[in-house]
Amino acid sequence: MIPQLELYDGCLMIIFLFIIYFFGILYVQKKKKQEPIYRYFLSGLTIKIVGGIVYALYHAYVYKGGDTFVFYNAAQDLANYLSFSDPSTFGAYFSGFNPSEYDFSPDYSYILKGTDVLFIVKLTCLFYFIAGGSYFVITILFSFLSFLGLWYAFITFSRLYESLSYSFFIVIFCVPTMTLWSSGLLKDTVTIGAIGWLIYGFSNLFIFNQKFFKSFFHILFSSFLIFMLKSYLIYLLYPAFFIWVQSNIKSKINSAFLRNMISPLLIMSMVGALIFILTSFSENAGKYSLDNWQNTLQGFHSWHGHLADTRDQSGYSLGEMEYTIVGVLSKVPAAINVTFFRPYPWEIRNIATLLGAIEAVFFLGFTILVIVRRRLQIFTYIYKNKEVLFLLSFAFPFAFIVGLSSYNFGALSRYKIPAELFYLIALVIIYKTPSKISK
Repeated sequence: MIPQLELYDGCLMIIFLFIIYFFGILYVQKKKKQEPIYRYFLSGLTIKIVGGIVYALYHAYVYKGGDTFVFYNAAQDLANYLSFSDPSTFGAYFSGFNPSEYDFSPDYSYILKGTDVLFIVKLTCLFYFIAGGSYFVITILFSFLSFLGLWYAFITFSRLYESLSYSFFIVIFCVPTMTLWSSGLLKDTVTIGAIGWLIYGFSNLFIFNQKFFKSFFHILFSSFLIFMLKSYLIYLLYPAFFIWVQSNIKSKINSAFLRNMISPLLIMSMVGALIFILTSFSENAGKYSLDNWQNTLQGFHSWHGHLADTRDQSGYSLGEMEYTIVGVLSKVPAAINVTFFRPYPWEIRNIATLLGAIEAVFFLGFTILVIVRRRLQIFTYIYKNKEVLFLLSFAFPFAFIVGLSSYNFGALSRYKIPAELFYLIALVIIYKTPSKISK
């Protein structure tokens, strides 16, 4: 069932928007006196909410389908099953279960077997009760959740590079496909917000040295959300964060001799902690575990290739591939290229690929501009600037993975959002900060 925008939804939307903006305005008035960057708060909020509504309307009336409605309908089935008069029914919400044991629509019960989909359905079910069952209000709430996470990321980088706050606002909130695909009722909406909270938590603990308990909670909560929805992100985020932390610890040591002495110890400690964390995650990551990567990759290619062939979702190929480590690594340049710089103009098939092609041209032009400005110094800059090194340590590996696994531009436009976010922030820092670089 595809929800339609009716009078009931419109009235609820007005009520929820009034509440969100009422408290948002009060919050801005309080914070703007202390930090001028809060002047961007309402603009960013509006962009995300509008992006979510546009996404919902497009999929309801133009595309007429998508994962967003699968999640909503499954959540509706779950909500209808739960009964406050029969507390035993809540076992379906708070524990793992076999969908065939419950009265779910046969069209959606199969998806509840995946832990990641089951989690987003349960989260949607919670919002379903809050939103009075309205799909469009749920979309607004998801957009708001995503905005809060991204706002924390924006605050973090604006405090580190105060003069670049406007540029950060543009690349974090104003890139059309990033906004659309991270504002609807989707797993991507929640994960991008969680990444923002993770950035905020790590920066407070290891850079600004403040708000210890609040930041620790942000790290735990956001890591939990990411692991439940897209556990493979953890494998790339935590190594990048550890690089950032290690670089900041070194930069606080004035003596070059001590920095050189402590570097091996820091690296060994980080590697040890990283191996422990990733091993622990892998044991519970199911199809995304390190042991299952080959089967998972082949499954992605098969399914996304099928979608491209049967539903005109603009497929692409990286050529013949051997599913070995050497064979996969040989696709690094092509995979990164397709993530950041494709679809090309001649690969446009629909509105989604049109927007993607326009942005790809922008990404390519901005990249060339940065390279021309910095020339050979760019490599030294990347290595010695803590934030740039951190951002690209995630952006390039993740761009490789999503470019390698997506195999159609429809899926790629959603999956690549975190890579695009990190990449654009890094380009802004490289292009606009002075040549003098940190230790």
